[in-house]
Amino acid sequence: MQQALITTIQQYVEQDFDYLDRIFADYSQHPELSLKEFETSKKQYSHYEKAGCDVVEYCAGTGVVALIRNGPGKTLLFRNDHDALPLNDEIMGKYASKTVGIAHKCGHSLVPAISIGVARNLVRLKAHWQGTVMLVSQLGEEGADGARLMLADGLYTRFPQPDLALAYHCSPYHRVGHCAFRRGYAFSTTEMGQIRVKGQGGHGGAPESAIDPIVLASAIVLRLQTIVSREISPLEPAVLSVCSIKSSSHHPAVIPSEVELKFTIRCFGNAIFAQICAAIERICNGEAAASGLSPDLYPEISYRGMLTEAVYNDPALTAELENIFTEILGKTCIEEAPCYTLGEDFSHLGLQGKIPLSMIWLGSVHPDKFDAEGVPKAYLEPLHSPRYMPEPETIKTGVVAMTGAIIEILQ
Repeated sequence: MQQALITTIQQYVEQDFDYLDRIFADYSQHPELSLKEFETSKKQYSHYEKAGCDVVEYCAGTGVVALIRNGPGKTLLFRNDHDALPLNDEIMGKYASKTVGIAHKCGHSLVPAISIGVARNLVRLKAHWQGTVMLVSQLGEEGADGARLMLADGLYTRFPQPDLALAYHCSPYHRVGHCAFRRGYAFSTTEMGQIRVKGQGGHGGAPESAIDPIVLASAIVLRLQTIVSREISPLEPAVLSVCSIKSSSHHPAVIPSEVELKFTIRCFGNAIFAQICAAIERICNGEAAASGLSPDLYPEISYRGMLTEAVYNDPALTAELENIFTEILGKTCIEEAPCYTLGEDFSHLGLQGKIPLSMIWLGSVHPDKFDAEGVPKAYLEPLHSPRYMPEPETIKTGVVAMTGAIIEILQ
């Protein structure tokens, strides 16, 4: 890419920064939960229209799709997400949430602003590229299956099916100005479920007359930990975490009749996922039998039913992006990312490998928090922390690099 064009993009971003920062602050101050992003989607719709997009429409209720058409050529999808999380904000200043119990703690107030900046630049620079850019502002990424909802509402029938799809994810571990790339698996297969552990309730002072589901649930929790450590190869990443235990009794002298366990599974590949699920059922039934329960009282296992597929970054596409980003940002600003056992439903937009995808980690941490070697000086707040907030300057890096990458791909 010519340096003159990179300089032009940087100048446009400087001109737009105050506008984009106000959008970031507005979304941060007024967060909305998954599938309830009513005001956010209206604002995003309006900003896409002001940017000069040729088509702007709602999809799946609170999702927004915008098209920039510029003659024949490939269709490139650039996706962002705009839902918030059910947790309190613990930061101060203009980016702090004004809604108690809801906050943007995963970068979902920042990536929509980047998307708007990219749209504005692509409209200005149509002489340098051709084809169609499809901007998708997704609802419900935080466990609400938003990508599938948009697909079901005609994302690839009402609008063109893309030839490739790109996305950013804010990184809480990389400096502003830096981007990190991962070829192959980047995010894990993710599912959540619950186990209804049954027993025979009774008096806490006479446990021999009951079959205690708390003891049974405790045994199940401990045995579940052996699935990953003893049944899955140590070379195969996998996580099984029980994150909630709730009893039907709230009295210190009452043995309950039921206990509810909630858990999450993270792994790579359908075969490993099926193996883990089978082991969960075997352990639950075995422990129930050992406790003396009849089969009709064995634990009931249920799943959320919206399995999030693993994000597989197409190696060739990701290598191409890494080269372009290196040219734009400089070699010292490009890093390698590990794969994470986090879930991201961006994967579903790839239609199980039919459309090449690449999700890029966008550094969002102030450079002062790192030493000269790039090592963090202290603890860095992770995603979903009530104290995490991406630095506003992240917008500049995100808009400049993605604008340049899209233009280079669609020349």
